[in-house]
Amino acid sequence: MNSLKSLFVLAGSILVLLVGIAVFNYQVDPQCYYGCKEIDPNRATLNTYYQVAQRILAFPKTEVVILGSSRGENTPPLWIEEKTGLKTLNLSASGAELGTKLAFLTIAKENTQLKKVIWLADYFELISENADAKIKNTPALRKYIDGGGIAEGELKQKLHDIQGLIDHNTLEASIYFLNNKDKTKLTQGAGSDIDYRFCESSEFKGKETTESLKKEVDLLYQSYTSAVIKPLQNKKAWNNFANELALVAQKSVDVYVVITPYHPEFLRRLKAEHKDIYENHLKWIENIQGLASQGIRVLNYFDGISNTDASPTYWNDGVHFTCRSSMLMLEDIVQSWNQRSEKK
Repeated sequence: MNSLKSLFVLAGSILVLLVGIAVFNYQVDPQCYYGCKEIDPNRATLNTYYQVAQRILAFPKTEVVILGSSRGENTPPLWIEEKTGLKTLNLSASGAELGTKLAFLTIAKENTQLKKVIWLADYFELISENADAKIKNTPALRKYIDGGGIAEGELKQKLHDIQGLIDHNTLEASIYFLNNKDKTKLTQGAGSDIDYRFCESSEFKGKETTESLKKEVDLLYQSYTSAVIKPLQNKKAWNNFANELALVAQKSVDVYVVITPYHPEFLRRLKAEHKDIYENHLKWIENIQGLASQGIRVLNYFDGISNTDASPTYWNDGVHFTCRSSMLMLEDIVQSWNQRSEKK
């Protein structure tokens, strides 16, 4: 009897502990998964996707948005703003795929003075398996993601939400959040802190050495070819991508789709060792180029950026280019915008 009683006491203690953790995590809500039903620019959070949405509302006079994954985070929005006079936000976020980008685009259409969209296209963005949990788990953003083909059933989502309340990662995030919630600052997005004049200068050599870059290229090549770009793209996602861009262009918003490159060694190995994935990339590029119209311009840098090489000056690893490379890709776009006419 004593043993049975001890088991009941132990089970009860564990239950009380779990309930306490769940209540604590629900109240702190560090990732905005429970209490954030709407987008509040003043809400402190660790959720980087929610922060992007907050940024859109915090800068209602925005005229240009950059939509990208982590590969777009080295694009300085203040450089574009200085060159063109157009208020610019970089909405790029690590892991952002189609559903996430479409969500941010929709929010921007509803809450800014949108005139131009720069879409930094990633092959992986049309692969449903790459959808990040942050967008699916955030109530204020969840309603925007059907276009990416990644929305889950309501019951499955609720079960996931409950499980998250007692997850040790959530508990760690809650503790960290309580100690750092005052550090959140809404800037003009990824790349806002980049010294773009230094990126343009002859002194800029990147952050990697030749040897460290070689290792980074190999590391990203292995992870991408084994998982990130290995699955087939979602046909529904492609249709939603094409349809949404066409609708945006019909609203007198200029759309620039930039097909981003891989590091030269990454691309060489992809072509030699994974011909099926490489060929799928070529089909994807052909489809994107087929979208070109009066309101949609396509810039293809898949085979590389002119006047660059494989050095750390232009690359951080196998898929992430430096600020200098990003600015070289967008230079023609930026120079084509007439500052005076855009302000009328």
